[in-house]
Amino acid sequence: MEVLSRTKLVAMAKAAIRSRERRAVVRPYRGMLLLQTLRWRDEIRDPEDLAHLVPDVPLSERERRLAEVLVQEMIGVDDTVDHDRYARALEQLVDAVIAGNEPAESAEPSQPEPAVDLMTVLEQSVGEHGPPDVPRRTPRSPTGRGSDQPAHPMPRDTSRSPLGQGPGA
Repeated sequence: MEVLSRTKLVAMAKAAIRSRERRAVVRPYRGMLLLQTLRWRDEIRDPEDLAHLVPDVPLSERERRLAEVLVQEMIGVDDTVDHDRYARALEQLVDAVIAGNEPAESAEPSQPEPAVDLMTVLEQSVGEHGPPDVPRRTPRSPTGRGSDQPAHPMPRDTSRSPLGQGPGA
């Protein structure tokens, strides 16, 4: 660990996880060694193969500025309040079975919430913190879009992420 820290290098490794061999990087992290799994070359898609899934939708200057304000507001967000709800529910189920209790029946799925206009929500979240030169949104047409905004259908993303897994990925 000391040598890796001093030389600012990482070690390549292979690890068997869930009956599969995975590539990994071993690096120093806060006084311990961290194993970060990677994808094999055949698991990573060529971005050119996915280009047809991303429509060429131009962003207005206003949308860019609002996005920049949102990114600046998100710096320093406390991610310790977020948790893996699936893992928590699974732990509770396992604990109930170990204790000899019958697992609770899952509740009926709730009705989906109505779709919201993301630009309006973004403007509301930015609120008074946005730069004063950000213009307000134009009135909406009955279709829910401003008159100057063409409708661009967004494709459904069914691809797997080509990024590595683990902290810092």
